[in-house]
Amino acid sequence: MEVMKNMRDKYMDDEGNDHVICPLVEEYIKDVDCIENRDVVKGLMIESSLPEKYKIKKNWRSICENCKWHNY
Repeated sequence: MEVMKNMRDKYMDDEGNDHVICPLVEEYIKDVDCIENRDVVKGLMIESSLPEKYKIKKNWRSICENCKWHNY
């Protein structure tokens, strides 16, 4: 988590895609991946569509719900 404090919260790559820090994996992810994660947490998509790397933390749903990017 200490590493995340020293990183920008968001950046845009050369192709115009936004990337945000995801607290579930503690790394940058594409904005579309963030939106898909949120949709799983909200019940709009099935959980099995979410890659396992986002579900490693015990309270991953709560972490996602409380993330500043949750309503991105």
